[in-house]
Amino acid sequence: MKILVVCTGNTCRSPMAGGLLQKMGSDIAVPLEVRTAGLSHHPNKAVAKNAVIVMKEVHIDISNEFSKPVTSEAVEWADTIIFLQHDHADYFREEFPMAESKIRILERDVADPFCGPIGKYREVREDLAQQLSPFVRSIAE
Repeated sequence: MKILVVCTGNTCRSPMAGGLLQKMGSDIAVPLEVRTAGLSHHPNKAVAKNAVIVMKEVHIDISNEFSKPVTSEAVEWADTIIFLQHDHADYFREEFPMAESKIRILERDVADPFCGPIGKYREVREDLAQQLSPFVRSIAE
């Protein structure tokens, strides 16, 4: 399954979610291809240092990730597009109405830790893991 994960800038939440999805899929032998993107990306900006640090704490390396835009090619490539905020999906629907069937939204919005303390990034990592786990399990069934 090909999954595109979308957040605002693609420097914190979506790279963290992408790393978690890859690991969760691998842990239960479900092959997942994951890409990430941002609706307001910062061209080629590296992932936030605190995001890299907290993901390394759980043995996930996202240090080579960088901010990328949501593109028509990425939307077409994806089987599923996961949004980390409800209003992002609303905006996306306006830009890509043909991709409505691919949209998945987490149960609750994931707070943006951008420029926050490392503890906030840990909270976001745990929130993402909790909300993504049922999704990954459902793929395996």
